[in-house]
Amino acid sequence: MPHDGAVITSDDHGVDEEFESRKYADFTTIDWIQDATLERNRRLRKLDQLHSSTIGQWSKPYTISWAWKQLQKLAISGQSWFVVSLAGALIGVNAALISITTEWLSDIKMGYCKDGWWLNQNFCCWENQKEQDAGCDAWHSWSDFAMVQWVIYVLFATLFSFVAAYLVRAFARYAAGSGISEIKCILAGFVMKGYLGAWTFFIKSLTLPLVIASGLSVGKEGPSVHVACCIGYLVASFFARFSQSQGKMREIITAASAAGVAVAFGSPIGGVIFSIEEMNNSFNIKTMWRSFFCALIATVTLSAMNPFRTGKLVLFQVTYDRDWHFFEILFFILIGVFGGVYGAFVVKFNLQVAAFRRKYLGNYAVAEAVFLATLTAMIGFFNRFLRLDMTESLFILFRECEGGGDYDNLCQTWAQWRMANSLLLATMFRVLLVIVSYGCKVPAGIFIPSMAVGATFGRMVGILVKAIYRQYPESSWFAVCDPNIPCITPGTYAFLGAAAALSGVMRITVTVVAVMFELTGALTYILPTMIVLLVTKAVGDWLGTGGIADEMIKFNGYPFLEQEDKSFNIPVSRVMRRHLYTLAARGLTLGEVEQKLATTTVHGFPIVSPDSQRALLGYIGRSELQYVLDKAQHSGGLDQETPVEFVSEARTAVIEAARVSREASARIIEVSSRNTGALSSSWSAGAALGIEDNEIELGLLSEEAEVARDGVLRLEPWVNQTPLTVGPQTPLETVVQMFKRLGPRVILIEKFGTLTGLITVKDVLRFIEKEEHEPSSLDRNQRDAVEIILEESWMWLTARFRSLVTR
Repeated sequence: MPHDGAVITSDDHGVDEEFESRKYADFTTIDWIQDATLERNRRLRKLDQLHSSTIGQWSKPYTISWAWKQLQKLAISGQSWFVVSLAGALIGVNAALISITTEWLSDIKMGYCKDGWWLNQNFCCWENQKEQDAGCDAWHSWSDFAMVQWVIYVLFATLFSFVAAYLVRAFARYAAGSGISEIKCILAGFVMKGYLGAWTFFIKSLTLPLVIASGLSVGKEGPSVHVACCIGYLVASFFARFSQSQGKMREIITAASAAGVAVAFGSPIGGVIFSIEEMNNSFNIKTMWRSFFCALIATVTLSAMNPFRTGKLVLFQVTYDRDWHFFEILFFILIGVFGGVYGAFVVKFNLQVAAFRRKYLGNYAVAEAVFLATLTAMIGFFNRFLRLDMTESLFILFRECEGGGDYDNLCQTWAQWRMANSLLLATMFRVLLVIVSYGCKVPAGIFIPSMAVGATFGRMVGILVKAIYRQYPESSWFAVCDPNIPCITPGTYAFLGAAAALSGVMRITVTVVAVMFELTGALTYILPTMIVLLVTKAVGDWLGTGGIADEMIKFNGYPFLEQEDKSFNIPVSRVMRRHLYTLAARGLTLGEVEQKLATTTVHGFPIVSPDSQRALLGYIGRSELQYVLDKAQHSGGLDQETPVEFVSEARTAVIEAARVSREASARIIEVSSRNTGALSSSWSAGAALGIEDNEIELGLLSEEAEVARDGVLRLEPWVNQTPLTVGPQTPLETVVQMFKRLGPRVILIEKFGTLTGLITVKDVLRFIEKEEHEPSSLDRNQRDAVEIILEESWMWLTARFRSLVTR
């Protein structure tokens, strides 16, 4: 039997891109280099078709054919902008509908409008808005008795959460959660089938208002990014230019993620910066412009629909007209410290809850969501800041006391200690509720809940500072205060607290500054915001925790290389796979190649010389090989004994001669550099041989397999004869940077032209996970204590439930 180059026949050692993920089994890696080549070839073919159709007399200017050619060129160049515009408009419409529905569902828990059941309290009492104490006859509460109101409030919360959790579990499980972690992985080059599909979009858009209205301590901003990316993906899928190119599709999804943040916060610039800072690790200027345009179209559409009938893009958008004082920086630093501690605390314990949820609650997703919503409603009803919708509470806490900002005596001096106590309780309970709620199997974000936590804490600090000022107005500390105008604005403290908490849990800074600026439009508060966020980042770095999105990527086992550069201090040979599936350049039959495809699950095959030297001659992907074989067989004239040639004999001889010459030169270099610690160089096959670009065509340029007159199936045009290669002594850090910046699916390892191994992104991830330091005994004890408490609580609740059922 001809030598086929296969070294190991175990599927465990192939170029298998199936990652041992706990949640998804359909991870595949996108080869961005190959995708870019395919896109370039399609573009060149399209331009060639346009040119060939208008040659001769038809290419003369100012003719009908010439004008038609110019229109075609314009349509090709403007298609991306059209798709981005359409996606942005649909994202804006979807965001407006979700906002309107959410506000109505939130108000229906307290009562209904007699003038029209479809009106929320804001629209129902539109004529009475300016008269704070006038009341509203059109709005009818469910009952005048507090206990009855409480029961109805809890029942509605239970109903909303049940419907949302059931729909997610029954129709679109990918609609659960925030989606930011998964979108980051998708943009990094990993395919999650169905995650951006139509069902996911529909169910998440339908259930998101129900979840927010149920009162669960989760937000809609993170899920809004997922929904926006679904819209961008679905719109782009109708155009062949994007459906056939993963790179083009990634640009649209990135732009859609920016639009999702833009409509969530009314911040188009903040959305663009978010997509740069958090989502995409290979951002370019063209993508930035499209992201900005998509975010602009989305916000313009949202503003035109005006869902709140206030002219504002979001409910908690405010305007400040007073300046701050330098003595307040001390209190701003305190708020920043709180943000860093809050972020570390929530991330650490939320992961503990997530582990408990995975271990014990996997089959009780609906019951868990209903239980959490019911518990939240039962507790929150008795606190004025927990009872309100979180976006509405943010609007109340951000506002200045003057101009109608006194909600329920929030600004009254005689009620300041009661309000401070209520805000403290709201902060404590909200933190605990965020920890246990984020991650349950419903659409759930953490942006707004974190901002609500920070706002209640910041407003409490502002009330205390204002109380100190009123107690000691003559103190030198407050000498800069003008007695004719209010010195302390508690609403700004709430604003800064919200920024600190959001930055602490997500570990983003510039995005938060841009969002907060666009929410207030006040340049005077840019400096305090920056101070608070820098303190928050410093505290978070000192505590050693990452953002919740990155930590959830690690927890779920998603294949994603972190942004931070790590120093491994090892060569790539320690991580590479040594046992490979390969294909000999010649000597195989069609039946043997098909047998190799049928018995392996690898995503590509290195092409090596048919002798024992195993010289690297190229690389061919599994999908390309399967496609060309199917197409060749349909053309007829082939059987199972038809010889298959991947690289011609003449070219193999040239490569072998160059390999011998290169090996001799490399050994001289290696010996001369050994004492200095220099690493041996490595080149790709084409670069090493000095072959010009016009002599070797990268794979996939040909559309048909060539069957020679002698009956040999020649697949050379489909073989990538210049695969990305490195030497065994290349530092692993360099390989990681190549994966990040170039995006190949696989990097081959060769020494002196001989194939020695290969490495994929998932090999790097497995190595990182294996080499991570074991937690200290103190961390293990803390984790064990938390797990013991959670397990004992679960056992107690289960026992109590069983006893109630048996009764």
